[in-house]
Amino acid sequence: MDLNRSIRIAVDTGKVSYGVDSAKNALLNKQAKLVIIAKNIPDDLRKDVTRYASLSEVPILEYSGSSLDLGGICGRPHFVAAMTIFELGDSDILKAVEKK
Repeated sequence: MDLNRSIRIAVDTGKVSYGVDSAKNALLNKQAKLVIIAKNIPDDLRKDVTRYASLSEVPILEYSGSSLDLGGICGRPHFVAAMTIFELGDSDILKAVEKK
């Protein structure tokens, strides 16, 4: 399974949002299906997102690249430290979570 391809398919065919604040809000409201965080997300933000995800029982996937890499995969011209997936679309990204 190609994680980069799965993320791109989720962006193109599903419903996603970008940013830590958006992720925390979606987790609090139990709207998220998956949260992806970049490897270089600041520790305080990582702890916040992880805490909210554990309370909401939503899986977190750590992307192996930087926030700039994650932004590039998503087709965004800026850093993406966290992204929330609301609807998967045609993506099989949840399989990556099941493998871990």
